[in-house]
Formats: sequence, C-alpha cells, structure tokens
Amino acid sequence: MIRSLQTRAFASASPITYKRVGDQAATAPAAVKSLTQAANGVRIATLDGRGPVSSLAVVVGAGARHEAAAGAAHLLKASLVRARPGDNVVRTVREFELRGNTLFTAAAREHTLIASSFLRDDLVDVVPALIGQLFNPSFQPYEFLDAIPGVEAETAAALADAPTRVLDTVHQLAFRRGLGNSLFASPEALHHLKRADLQAFAAANFTADNIAVVGSGVSHDELEALVNASFEGVAVPSTAARSVAPSAYYGGEARIAGSGASHVAIAFKSSGISNAKAHATALVLRAVLDGSHRVKWGQSSGATGLLAKAAANGTTVSAFQNSYSDAGLFGLYIQGNASNVKSVAQKSIEAVKSAASSVSDAALTRAKKVAIVDYELSQTRDELVADIARQVLTLGSFATSAEVAQEISKVSAQDVAQAAQALLASKASVVSYGNLNKLPYADEL
Repeated sequence: MIRSLQTRAFASASPITYKRVGDQAATAPAAVKSLTQAANGVRIATLDGRGPVSSLAVVVGAGARHEAAAGAAHLLKASLVRARPGDNVVRTVREFELRGNTLFTAAAREHTLIASSFLRDDLVDVVPALIGQLFNPSFQPYEFLDAIPGVEAETAAALADAPTRVLDTVHQLAFRRGLGNSLFASPEALHHLKRADLQAFAAANFTADNIAVVGSGVSHDELEALVNASFEGVAVPSTAARSVAPSAYYGGEARIAGSGASHVAIAFKSSGISNAKAHATALVLRAVLDGSHRVKWGQSSGATGLLAKAAANGTTVSAFQNSYSDAGLFGLYIQGNASNVKSVAQKSIEAVKSAASSVSDAALTRAKKVAIVDYELSQTRDELVADIARQVLTLGSFATSAEVAQEISKVSAQDVAQAAQALLASKASVVSYGNLNKLPYADEL
C-alpha cells in the first residue's frame, strides 16, 4: 500500500526543472607563462598559477630513444641522486625529507628528469640541489653497482604488469629502434652495461641546448636568477654531440603467452606534438571513440563513444594516443575474456572505420569536451612540468592547457574523419598477451 502511494505521488509530481543563474565563465584566469634562456643557453620555462606549492624539474631531452647502449637511460635515471664531492647522498635525501619536499627521477622515451615538489619559499634550496645532482661530476664504481639491483627489480615489476609489457612491446613493433627502444633495462642489457656507457650517454646529451628547467607555481624572475647562480662553475657544452634519426613507422605482430586476463593492443601510426592541429585532431578522435570508464556507476567502456557498442560482458576496449616529438601512436586496447576478444577487436576496428566515414555534429561536440577534460586531467603536477619541457625542447615554446583547448575547439568533423582514414591506411602494430590458443592473429581482425 505504501509502495502504491509512493508510485502515485511520484507519477503526479511536476517535472523537475533547473534554472541556470550566474553562469561561470568558460575560461579561467590565465596563469603567468614565461620562457627565457639562462646565460649558458639552458631554457627556463614557468607557468605560475600562484598557488602555495611549486614543482620544479630539470629535464634533459634524452631518453630510451637516444641510447647507444640498451638500458643506459633507465640505469642513469636510477643513478642521478648520488654523493657529491665533499658530501654524501644521505644528507641530500634527508634534507628534502625534513623540509617536506619530494625528490624523484624519471626516464621516458625522449627525456630524463630530476624533479621536486615543495612550498614556494623552498625554491632557493631546491634549484641548486637539483642542478647539482644532475651535473654531479662524481660517479663512483660502487654507486654504479649499487643501482643495478634496483633497476633489475623495477624492470621485473614493470614487465610483470601486462598492460605495461604490451604497450612497451607495441612500441618496439611500431618503431623498432629509437622510439621502439624499451623503457626498461633487461637483465642482459644490465650485464653488458658499463659505467663508461652512462658517462658517454650524459656527455652526448647533457648539453645546454638540450636542457630545460621548468617550474610550475614559481616566480620566473627568481627562478632565472637561481638557475644562473647554480650553473656558475658548471661546465655545460652548448650543443649536443649526437644525431637523432627521424622516427620511421613499421608495424607488425607479436604474441606473448601469459596467465590471467587477455590483452590485445592494436596501434597505428599517428602524429607527434610538432604538428599542433594534427595532435589536437588525434585527441578528438580518441574522444570520439572513447571507451573510458567516465562515471563510477557507468559502463566499463563508457556509454557514448563509438567503442561503447564494441565492448562485451567481461571485456573492455578503450582508445589511446601517445605523442612524441616527431611521431605518435594511436591505438585500441582490449582487455578481458579470451573467448570474446576477437569479436570485440573486430567491432572496435569497425568503430574506427565508422569515424573515418563520418562524425555527427553531436558526437563531435561531445568529443571536444571529453578531449579537453581528459587533457587537463592528464596534466598532473609532475606530468605538467615534463610536458612543458618536452614542448620547449621540441618546439622552442609551449602551450598551456587553455591554448590546447582552443586548438581542440577548432577541429572539424572532416579533420577527424581524415585522421581516422590515415590510421587505417597504415600497417597495424598488434600485440596479443594471454592464452594464445584462444587469441586471434592480426590477419584475423
């Protein structure tokens, strides 16, 4: 009886309406963006939102792509924080801890960095500490040997994670060398690496034209003065003694036996950050396909992107875009039950073909919003400084998230369709992981 009364009450209620009052402006106040050069030619870039916390990174435009000896970038990253002449590494680490600051190093395909997050008034201590560690002339044999077990453990842990292993392998298929070099130093590579290999890597790449000091939430004038003071007495070559071959795309197939859920990555040649319009278009195309779990209570592969209909019970599919200086990798990532991975993959490729045919105005409008939101969410505090450095070292300038949003807003349905057509025209890079007896081959998709 109570349920019946409630039903009638809800049925007879007036529809709920919302009145929008005082719309918030679509654009936020701009952060202060600055870019200059230190006296020795090192680029200094800042984006100051005037918050209480700052992030600073000293970034070298060299990573796995630039290795002459496999694994050198990974091992060097693990060796950046070490004892300085007349000092010891314990005090360096403890001083960061006592101030409440962070200290970390990272290596990617095209950069290596040392970075910290801290309160604004600690900038005066962090700048010389990071630059001093990066250009530390002391590198004892025991420090080299001590770093190896940690790198071995990092590699084992990373490659035990199926998505990490699949994406690393798909890069190897797509680019073979350069961008195809693994991010992780294998046990065999570590066995052959010598301290001289790391010193040669640093000598070839740690040059003024290949380094950027990037700050978020810092005063540019103060940072510039501190950078110039910290580099006094530090010999930094002006230009890089290296040649970097342009990225070439190949494609191919790899199959990896494994336990647990099945994983399949299908990737295609895409654009790099050097082409702003093509990069923005790739972000919108990814959003048209989507496949991300956007709402806690929603479907695992979303509900509004083209990939939503491709997913199956227990198997998800999403789109990804990895952008580098002169190339990119756009792909589909499928994870779940081996028994329906094939059908999900086939439907996912049909979704890309659908985007290559046409994109509705409603889908394009939604995708632009998704692309802007996802780009902003990807710019975590640590990722932001790395991304600014990557742009500065590649383009000589950098775009804020607001400027990227403006570029995304200019993308047309025709741009998206042409980008999808270009993907399908390239040879796919396909990696399968799991029960290989049940997983399809590339030519079956």
